[in-house]
Formats: sequence, C-alpha cells, structure tokens
Amino acid sequence: MNKIDLFKEFKRARDERPLSPAFLVASGDRYLPISWRQFTDDIAVIAFIIEANVKHGAIGILGENSYEWMVVHAACLFSGSVAVPVDVNLNADEIAQRLKSVKARVLVHSSLFSVKSHDVAARMPGLITGSFGSRKTDFFLNASKKAIELGLKTIWSRDSVDVERTSAIVFTSGTTSEPRGAELTIRGIETFCECAASVLPMSPSDRSLMLLPLHHIFGIATTYLMLVRGVALGVCPDFRRIYDAVERFRANFLFLVPALAEILAAKISQHGDSAAEALGSPIDWILTGGAPQPSCTYEKMKRLGVKLITGYGLTETTSLYSLSSSSGLYKPGSAGLVARHPEVETAVSEDGELLIRGPSVMKGYYKMPERTAKAIDKDGWYHTGDMGRIDDDGFVWVTGRISRTIVLSSGKKIAPEELEAKLLALPGVLETIVSGDGAKREVVATIYGDAPEEALRREVVELNKTLPVYKRISRVNVRTSPFPKTASGKIKLNPPDEIQTR
Repeated sequence: MNKIDLFKEFKRARDERPLSPAFLVASGDRYLPISWRQFTDDIAVIAFIIEANVKHGAIGILGENSYEWMVVHAACLFSGSVAVPVDVNLNADEIAQRLKSVKARVLVHSSLFSVKSHDVAARMPGLITGSFGSRKTDFFLNASKKAIELGLKTIWSRDSVDVERTSAIVFTSGTTSEPRGAELTIRGIETFCECAASVLPMSPSDRSLMLLPLHHIFGIATTYLMLVRGVALGVCPDFRRIYDAVERFRANFLFLVPALAEILAAKISQHGDSAAEALGSPIDWILTGGAPQPSCTYEKMKRLGVKLITGYGLTETTSLYSLSSSSGLYKPGSAGLVARHPEVETAVSEDGELLIRGPSVMKGYYKMPERTAKAIDKDGWYHTGDMGRIDDDGFVWVTGRISRTIVLSSGKKIAPEELEAKLLALPGVLETIVSGDGAKREVVATIYGDAPEEALRREVVELNKTLPVYKRISRVNVRTSPFPKTASGKIKLNPPDEIQTR
C-alpha cells in the first residue's frame, strides 16, 4: 500500500503539473479550469492570512460546496489552525452553540449564507466573519498577495506539516443525540486516502464531482482522495441538478449518499436505457456511504450499466471502516471489504459490536473526556455503536445500532435495521423507520411510499408471513411526506410532530 503525504502531494502537483486542472467551475454554457498552480497559490494566501491573524485558532466554514470552501479548508489544515465545517442546514443558534463550544474566533462563509452568518455573529460578540469574494475579504487577500510577492515565504517553502495534531473538528450528524465535535487529524485523512486508493482506480485523466456535502467527513475525505489522485473535480453547489452536472462534466465515477444515487438513477432512466446512452459517456462506478443503500437502487443502477458499491465509516473514524472494490468481488447488502491497512485494525466484540483502531480514529470528542472514554477504550479500540459481523471473505455486514435494538420482555432482540431493509425491498416503499415497545412486545413500522395506503399495508401483511412471530410488525403508520433527513441523507429518528401520518 502506497503511503500518502497530503501536504507533499499538493506540493508535488504544484511543481510537477502546475497547469493541470484541479477544479472545473461552471460558467455559463462552459466550464473554466482552475489549475493546481492557482489552487495552491490561493491556499498559500489564505494560510498567510490565518497565520498572521488567528494562528492555531478554530475557524468555522459555512457554505455550499465550492472551490473557495476547499481553499479555506486546505489552508486551515496546512497552516496549523483548526477547520470547523458547519452544517448549512443548522439555524443560527445551533451554529453559534457549536462555534462557542470549540472557541472559534472566525467564521468564513459564502454569500449565500451572509444573513445566517450575521445572525451567528450577533450571538457571538467578537466573532470575526468574512465572506468569499467580499470587499473586506479582497482587501486582506490583496495585502497578503503583495506581501508574498515581496518575498515573504509561504507554506509551500516548508518541508512538512504536523499530521498528528487536531486539524479539524467535525460535529457528528446527531440523528438521535446531542452532536459532539470529533477531533480529527491530517493523518486520519491520509489513512482514508491510502485505503481508498488501493481499491478504487482513478487517475489524472479522470473527472468527477464534489457531490457530497463538505461539512461532513465523507465529503471531505473523498474530495482530498480525488485531489491527491489528480482527478479534475467539477463543482456542483446545487445537488438538485445532479443529472445535469454529471452529464456536463462527463464524470467517470462518483461518491454519493444513497438518496442522491436514487435520484440520479431515476433521471438516467428518463433519458435512456443505460448511463452511457443517457449521458453520452459511461459511469464506471458509484460508491455510496453515509446511510444504508436500498437494494432497489442497486438493481436500478445495475440495469443501467453502473456498478453501485458501498463504504462504511463514521465521523469519528474519518469515514473509514470498510470500502468496496470497484473491480473485485462485491456482495450486495454488505458495507464492503474491511479496511486493509497495516496500521488499521478492525474487530467484532463478544457482544457483536464493530470495533476499529488506528490513525483514522479521532483523538477524542473536544472537551468531552467522559464521552471520549466511553467511545475509545483503554486499548485504543473505538466502539462504533453498530452491531455487525465480518464474514470469512472480509465483508462487513452492519445489522443495526446498539442504541436502537428492541429488547422484548421475552428476552428476544430485534434489530430495526433488519426489518427496515426488508420493508424497503417491498413494492412502493420508499422510506421507513421501525421502532418498538419491548414491554408490550410491539413492533411498529412507519412508512412513506408512492403506492396507495392499502397496497402498502397488504405488502406488510405478506412480509409478516415470512418472519418469525416475535419479529412480526404489529402496527403500521403510513406517512404523507418523506422523513426529515440530515445533510448526509440519514433519516432523523425523531421527526417533528407536525409531519403527520395517515
């Protein structure tokens, strides 16, 4: 397995292929390339500003996927400060709460979120805010560029950076619990890149898109992977236009959340019998992560000539635990092959919990020692909270969250995720959550679908006939609208009361 040094890879691209495109940015009916020289020059300028004003401080980044977002993030990593990606779906109070908790001094944002940024600043006296492309930001950029032109050294004159320090604090998505800030390192990102590069072929002649939200670690890790492999990255800030972006940029492969994979499959089907016919060029593979992949989407993509594979990881493990190979054996329904890395170990506890240790595991939850001690044991194993198994071929099967396991008064245990997978395979079922009351021995399924309610209920009745008695669904609620979701595509397990079922 080839070792990856993120900082040196950026320097090498800057020196050896300065005119090669790092990014492709849409402009009218064309796209404009941004070269590696321009990209690394911009990183150097932002890093210069950071070191002159907020060295080693925490810097919030709020904005849609963009070239500027990645410039700021990379500058934070290489300058010694701490990047704090901010979920764009949060309100001002939630953002302020997170930034206060990590003592952030600066919030950099896109123009689209200027109002929200202003509202955050009103809740945090002393917070410095700056917008991509604003007049105030341009003043600092121009001053820094002049200083560099006069001979002041930039980060690219250095030989290395500290890859073991906390370089990012990424908050967990928080579907059921209070979000926690995971302290991640550059070495963690490098470890993900090393594992992924060994099973996912990509080269400087390839093109792809930034389609995963950059405020989540899966989006961040896969973007750095593609950059160090020399892939030209198209910028797509509006996920609703995914089909147009994939067609326009002629993407060779993609990283997506399952919800986007389903949308893309539907769009391709409307335009042709295969991805190659609809888009004018084939998609070699799509890797999904962040949430379980429904089997129906896998089958749709297969019919369209696209290999759909999966990966599994968590914020706390820098998105690493298992990855499918794009060219080798893949078992549908699995989370791919366990990470093959000399410094990464994976295991299953006696209770059936998936464990991992190695450089990809977080240093801890920021300023939360008790939470950290519960998550990482004295031997360095991170406890994922996911139940599962690793088969003889090394494939990982995630069967459910420990916190969601339904324990019946009879002592029987039910993994809601197992039943959810079976429900999602039924005609007309698009989304579902299974819950239960152990004392009453009651299993409840809440369903959102595109079939009539009676048809959905009949399907559940037929499913029950195939299940052991204790696993049978005793009550069905049918929703009138999709479930609320986190930005990574996970269903929020405590949806608002105002969204009613039938």
